[in-house]
Amino acid sequence: MNIKEADDAFEVELAAPRFSKKDFEVTIDDGCLHISAENSSSEAEKKENYTRQEFSYSSFEKSLMLPDSVKEENVKAHYKDGVLRFNLTKKVASEQRKPKKIEVS
Repeated sequence: MNIKEADDAFEVELAAPRFSKKDFEVTIDDGCLHISAENSSSEAEKKENYTRQEFSYSSFEKSLMLPDSVKEENVKAHYKDGVLRFNLTKKVASEQRKPKKIEVS
């Protein structure tokens, strides 16, 4: 997983060859980006006196804690050529949480 930071966004790249777009499930829950994928395939060949069957199964899961500066509602994902890419837009400075001093009484 590669993460690049720009002034206005983070870019995340995740190599995931041999998958298709429909194989991915991506969610954000409590500030955590969850990525999972699974696929399976089977191939059968029947001849007069034998049968050959092959099965394949692949899966993975990744989780990434998002910084408070990410706008969760603007997260975009794109899959092409075996690479899953995310664009994580940052909040402007006024939207970010700032430290707050609490007076004790």
